[in-house]
Amino acid sequence: MPDRYLESLVCPLPEDIAHLKGAGEFDLALRVIDRRLQRDLPGMLRTRLETEKMFLKRLPRCYTLTHEEFMEEMRRAVSDFTDEEMDELLLDGKLDFIYINGKRMYHEDSIASLLKTQNHLNKRANKPYDQTKSALNEVIARVKSGAKGFRFTMRATTTIRDHVFSKEDVYRVHLPIPAVSMQQTGAENLTANWEIGHVDPEDAPQRTVYFEKQMAENEPLITEYTFVQRPRYVDPLDESVREIIYPAARPVCDEDLCQQPPHVVFTPYLRALAKELRGEETDPVRIAYKFYCFATKQVMYAYQRPYLLIENAAEYTASQLRGDCGLYALMFISLCRISGIPARWQSGLYAAPGDVGSHDWAEFYSERLGWLPVDCSFGGGALRAENPERWQFYFGNLDPWRMVANRIYFMPLTPEKKYPRYDPYDSQRAEIETQHRGLVGGEFRTRYEITKWEELTE
Repeated sequence: MPDRYLESLVCPLPEDIAHLKGAGEFDLALRVIDRRLQRDLPGMLRTRLETEKMFLKRLPRCYTLTHEEFMEEMRRAVSDFTDEEMDELLLDGKLDFIYINGKRMYHEDSIASLLKTQNHLNKRANKPYDQTKSALNEVIARVKSGAKGFRFTMRATTTIRDHVFSKEDVYRVHLPIPAVSMQQTGAENLTANWEIGHVDPEDAPQRTVYFEKQMAENEPLITEYTFVQRPRYVDPLDESVREIIYPAARPVCDEDLCQQPPHVVFTPYLRALAKELRGEETDPVRIAYKFYCFATKQVMYAYQRPYLLIENAAEYTASQLRGDCGLYALMFISLCRISGIPARWQSGLYAAPGDVGSHDWAEFYSERLGWLPVDCSFGGGALRAENPERWQFYFGNLDPWRMVANRIYFMPLTPEKKYPRYDPYDSQRAEIETQHRGLVGGEFRTRYEITKWEELTE
């Protein structure tokens, strides 16, 4: 999707269209937009309406559960779940829903979100949140004790679904690979069963390896590489520590303090929130800590619709008090930048043995310590698990189970894609297109696995 479409999200919708959207009258809203587009309109308003047409067509696909279906699915997990509990969740703002043709429809991942974040529900479902985190606690302890580093071997298997495969098509694939970052080496020993066409420089903002192939039979793309993580431990709140923790980090630049529509915008609400949270504090580390506390203690984790369908991620998170890892990061970055603290994005994968998935987090800068990572999502998870030590760790530190591929969100790929990206913001799974169109979710899959990892002694 071209930049102008996403940047147009700062333009408000005309009230009549906004009212129709809020009431769930999507078909009528689309007809009104089509009629409006026949007029002579300001350029940004025209682009905003064109973008909204795409939103209105895709948004209902994310909200598929009726009330009855929600209750049936929830009771399969928590057999004694009551109507009164449902009302309490609604009153507490813990349910993500929209109206479609006058009917309240809940997000497709609502039950999974609640079982992940609500201890009184996940315990009754016999799925306590922290049941798989003992190994994470152990590897964090190794970081805190001064571990030298960790080497990982990763295998990525990208499969085009048989129902969309055509031997007539040429498949163009961008697959994320490790980039050089302050705590990570780039991809080493890169191999693939397809011929490698292009590899981005190690410091590319969204680093990928590119493939192009026409196949007589549907053949999965299998890529392997190694990389090294060297996280360092610091207590940022210990003011006696005065050293640059990651000397190899990229220097501060203007982009680390600027707005980046549509998701990093210094709106009046975010400015007021940043001012309220920081109070009279002037130390950048302690200001960032206040933002971390707000995110982890007052914003509930919840699975989200695609970011493409959210108009301003930072403000959405701060006003809904609900978000996922990327929304936490964008809100934290926005609050820091508003307060004059350089902050930036980092993302790729949470890459633990047997548990690999897309993940996003943030970094902030102070002259006393340099750049430090912050993971509000994992910090909030530590609080839910009643693990204050791990909660404190994720302000200024990261576990080594990461694969960093991206340092800026919303960046183009090389070589340039012909069709709009499936995920225009981030690069974590893959982007695939043919000479005819881009593939979307459900038409391909990338599965990652850590095949080997070891702690380094030097």
